Amino acid sequence: MPKTSIKPETKKNSDTLITSMFDPIFKSIVQNPKFRKLLSLIISQITVYSPRYIYENLVFANTELPVENHKERKKITDIIVKVEGTIINIEANKSAKASMIAKNNVYHHKIAYDRYLSGDKMGKSETLQLNFNVVNRFDDRLFIEFTMKDDTGKFIEEENFKRIHINMANPLDKYYNNIELSKIEKVLVMFQLTSRKQLREISKGDEDLENMAKIIEDLNEDEHIIGLYDKEKMDEWMKKIDHDEAIKEGLEQGLEQGSNSKAIEIAKKMLKENMKISDISRLTGLDEKTIQKLENTED
Repeated sequence: MPKTSIKPETKKNSDTLITSMFDPIFKSIVQNPKFRKLLSLIISQITVYSPRYIYENLVFANTELPVENHKERKKITDIIVKVEGTIINIEANKSAKASMIAKNNVYHHKIAYDRYLSGDKMGKSETLQLNFNVVNRFDDRLFIEFTMKDDTGKFIEEENFKRIHINMANPLDKYYNNIELSKIEKVLVMFQLTSRKQLREISKGDEDLENMAKIIEDLNEDEHIIGLYDKEKMDEWMKKIDHDEAIKEGLEQGLEQGSNSKAIEIAKKMLKENMKISDISRLTGLDEKTIQKLENTED
């Protein structure tokens, strides 16, 4: 008797969608020709170019990893787009963790450095990084631009090197509070929705948004994409990262107050949870001998 394949929870009769901020889905949406108008609209907010000009001249300059067999799809690394001489690195940030911020910043500097080494003197062109941030790192502005300035804010040292952050949390909050959204805000909300019903409702009546909704739903039927997303494992992994991060933050606060007692207190709790001494040492900064002494004194 032939085996029947059971699709994940994202099958068509389910309302649940994988979040479009999941990296492979985000990159697939951004690079889809049917999303080009919306991408051009967003980029027009951070450059001197009009949406129409961007639509007609935008080029993807991504690096493709080698395909290992004929059934395998192309693997795309980070998203880089060009409009005339302007280069834009697009990042999807699901958190505001220090490691993610550092990785993005290093990559942005590398792109600018590589351009300089190649003999590109920049001229009026720019090297931009466009960050789609799920977590609000700054204030309620939708787009926040950073440049290299002096301490008075009067002089700009490198006007062609800019970092732009999109606050995706604000439009999502407006959506759930039934506040009217602009077209760009609706796009940002759609990247975060995990309900087919909500996705269809917010996009209804706008051809560009309906195209985006169709892309998202199609990707949720793509077994290649779904196979990359094991929700239980992903949630467990993210929970562990957040747990470790929370412990580190608590430790840092304690140490800032000039005391090592917070680290010892946390270490004792970890010992009660039967965590490995090596892991406790890594998270608290205490040496393993100190932790072993604590273990021996535990009742």
